[in-house]
Amino acid sequence: MVEVASWWFVPAAGAVLTDWGADVIKVEPPDGGDPQRALLSSGLLPTAGNINFMMEQSNRGKRSVGLDLTHPDGVELLYQLIETADVFMTNVLPGNRRRLKIDVEDVRRRNPSIVYVRGSGFGPQGPDANRAGYDSTAF
Repeated sequence: MVEVASWWFVPAAGAVLTDWGADVIKVEPPDGGDPQRALLSSGLLPTAGNINFMMEQSNRGKRSVGLDLTHPDGVELLYQLIETADVFMTNVLPGNRRRLKIDVEDVRRRNPSIVYVRGSGFGPQGPDANRAGYDSTAF
């Protein structure tokens, strides 16, 4: 399984799948990774031994790779991972998925049988479909 997602919503689903035996590769930006990693250094989280428990909860059991999806070489490496995967999971917003060429049509061009999973804060249709949703902002 390949996951291009950040924060909590979709990564938590990937973590549960690792609990059930899935091999999940989390793709992160090479310049800092999932923004949730920064919570440890921002002073928002109490730390014990520099363990970022928020990041660990939603990313346990995964392998991770840093790829620059704004560069054609990074996207090509992602596509190579996708060719060998059975599931692709993302919570990237629709406009960014199209810009990065990781929307369902792009991914299925490289692997027609892949299960494409996308999570969104407000659903795939309607006036808020292109808005980010994060915890209480979505409520």
